[in-house]
Amino acid sequence: MNSIMDEQQKQCVAELAALAQPALDVLNNENPELSELSIDILRAYIIFILKFFPESTDVIAKAIQISLARYVMGEDLNVDGGGEDEAEFQEYRKELRSILNVIGVKRPEVIISAIEPWALEVTTGGSQVSVPRIEALLHIVFHLHEIIPSNMLQNPRDDVAQRAARIPIAILEGLVLDGRSATIHVTYFELACRYERLLTFQQQPAVITHIAAAFLDQRGIAIPCINVRTRIVYLFCRFVKAHKVVLSKLVAEVITRLAPLLAVSPQSEANQLLSSDDQAYIFEATATLIVFGDLSPDLKAQYFGELASTLVSKFEAALAELNTARSRNADEETIQTILTFMSNIIIYCSRMSKAFTNVQSMKSCNCVDIYLRLIKLFIDTLSVENSFLLESTRQFAHRLVVSMEEELMPFMRGIFEKLALVSTDLDAMQHLLIFCHQAVAKFKKAMLSSGVDLGNVLAIAARASMQEQENITAAKDESQRVLVYVQRAFLQLLYTVIVSDCIESLSATTGLLEHVLEAAARLALSTDQTSQKVALACLAKVSQILPNWSAKTLRIALEVPSLSHISPSDAGSSIVVHEVCSTLVALLQTDPNGFSCAIRELLPSGFSDQLLNLLTSLKGKNLDKEVMNLYAGIRAQQRQ
Repeated sequence: MNSIMDEQQKQCVAELAALAQPALDVLNNENPELSELSIDILRAYIIFILKFFPESTDVIAKAIQISLARYVMGEDLNVDGGGEDEAEFQEYRKELRSILNVIGVKRPEVIISAIEPWALEVTTGGSQVSVPRIEALLHIVFHLHEIIPSNMLQNPRDDVAQRAARIPIAILEGLVLDGRSATIHVTYFELACRYERLLTFQQQPAVITHIAAAFLDQRGIAIPCINVRTRIVYLFCRFVKAHKVVLSKLVAEVITRLAPLLAVSPQSEANQLLSSDDQAYIFEATATLIVFGDLSPDLKAQYFGELASTLVSKFEAALAELNTARSRNADEETIQTILTFMSNIIIYCSRMSKAFTNVQSMKSCNCVDIYLRLIKLFIDTLSVENSFLLESTRQFAHRLVVSMEEELMPFMRGIFEKLALVSTDLDAMQHLLIFCHQAVAKFKKAMLSSGVDLGNVLAIAARASMQEQENITAAKDESQRVLVYVQRAFLQLLYTVIVSDCIESLSATTGLLEHVLEAAARLALSTDQTSQKVALACLAKVSQILPNWSAKTLRIALEVPSLSHISPSDAGSSIVVHEVCSTLVALLQTDPNGFSCAIRELLPSGFSDQLLNLLTSLKGKNLDKEVMNLYAGIRAQQRQ
């Protein structure tokens, strides 16, 4: 019986093998639409062979050879093209990789053995190798983690994994970027970032330095092709962050190489190789090299100071040009060009500050004074007339709150007053409140001695939040949406002021605290569930500090679940009711007897008893659910 079974099995395999050759012939067709017709058949056959007859390698070897050959673009396609045909070919490549994947997962060594000679050809052949063959190799190595087990390229240990890891490193080290194809250039740098961990683990400082040099000249960020330049600049910034320690020795060279690429005046910016976004990435990358370089704090401060001085000189020159242009009644386009240039400089300074961390702080790098001089310059320049600079200046102030400690306190009042002066619409008010929230959350009670009038900020925000409050529904238009965002920012700031022990800032002016809390109380009854949640949290916290607010907080908390937009089937309602329950439980725990008496005075006896029972016997989601159902039942009875 066994011999008969063996014979039948061999016959089946022979018949399948006979079908494989025609399928391989179809796969080898130069027309991708015809070639991909056999991919599903071949993939299934290879899976079968690898599982039951792993020693049968002929078909597998041919499938690899043909798939790699077909991976190269034909003469009718343009490697640098972005047309429909090129897009369809990329989809075809995915199908080819699916064949290679079923082999590579089980037999990665045969994939590596097929790619190694190709990599050697490309890295040693120079301009003799055709552009399509180079591009195809870079592309397939970039996607190698889709073909063989990805862990082989992350932490190579055995011989096969080491061979796989050497392929991208050999390409990055040996490929000559000769300008024949912009796609090859950008894919090369994509490859450098894809295998950034491999370069680190394999300890390849020479290769890393070689790649950095390519980034810095016409092979990289100075490439004439604008279509890929922005992407390369982004990759450069990413590459620097990944290898900041190795590259730190190149700080001086990087600054020298970059200087000619950066705009020197408002008029020159339009003709620069690098856009303003590109330059922002460049400044961030350069700052990262300085901060993490093997340099003394004084030397770091010197390099940062040189960068900052260059930007300050350009900013002050632009400011003088702006004043001259206005005195001569220049056209609006000229004015806007100068303001945009000045705003970009502020953004560059912000991006440079992103290099600092908790370990490599602004203070430890001796750069605090540099940034304090910058914020003074930018704040002094900001005015209603120069309101275009508001957003970039506010973002810069955000970065200083993140990067500094008590050194910023003497400047906080001036920053807030100037930002508030220029924040003349609701959108600007929202962002001012967010900035204020960030500052209070970080510095807490220190804000009380900073000179910033938090009470006035909250009072203005409370008044703004009440504009057309009764008309806010589902954010009918843009102005209403902005108003809702202002309300949320106001409540978030109020909550942060309360929990940061800064509530005394609301006591300086008679009636101010009541005014602000009344605004929060009204928002707790609004239809915006995010505002409701934070408003209830504010009232709950205030009631613990100011017991006279407990009664009003209780009435509001009891009313919220009865509002028409609160429904058991709505996820947002569940979040609001959870906050209601948290508020009620907090009030109950603070004064159990007083709470029970107040509940019975405010609610019908049957309803109050049920609610008290729920609050004392349930917790968490079970409590939320039953309270929601209790109110839903009451509403249903009222409708009958």
